[in-house]
Amino acid sequence: MSSPLFERTVTALLQERVICEVSDDELYNYLLLPGNQDAVNRFLSQVNRTLRQTSARDAFVCAYLDTSDAETREAIRHQFRDVANNLEAFVQFLRLVMMLGANDRPVLPGDKLSEGAILERIAAAPALESKLRSLAEKKVFHTKRADSAGQIRAVLSSLEKMGYLKPVGTTGSLFRATGRWSWLYDAMTFIQAHEGIQSSEDADSEQMRLH
Repeated sequence: MSSPLFERTVTALLQERVICEVSDDELYNYLLLPGNQDAVNRFLSQVNRTLRQTSARDAFVCAYLDTSDAETREAIRHQFRDVANNLEAFVQFLRLVMMLGANDRPVLPGDKLSEGAILERIAAAPALESKLRSLAEKKVFHTKRADSAGQIRAVLSSLEKMGYLKPVGTTGSLFRATGRWSWLYDAMTFIQAHEGIQSSEDADSEQMRLH
């Protein structure tokens, strides 16, 4: 009989969730044990899936085991097109966060993002308001709000819905970055290397197998 943790884990993976210490520490710790990884992989292999870690090894994802089927290839390419179509918006967000924090590294899993702190820094540097406005106009973050507070809330809420952020506490204004950022960086690396997804052969690469 399978354990509740096993069932929750495979369900989350098949729902294309990225499992990390932030998004679900219980499932993440479960997957850190090699024996549990083997059990999950045995189950996933029955539906042409396998367990894989992001290149930063801080998150687990479900990937296709065999990509030779045309339908599978198209499903993978479709997902990467979604990332490619929103790539500019994600890059703009990352650049804005780096400028606000005066550092030279992108958002990493576990990082805290405070809506209030972001608003304070933008208020102190009016030149960043135009960058926030441009970001809020992107389709993936789009909002009709014209004020900085509303635009920040819209962007962070969108990232939460997509699984990139997890709320901390009950105020709804403090978040922690999840392992989906690691997944995104892997996807971005693949897209940059291939300059888009052009041929069916691309689906054979290790990176393309990631959910």
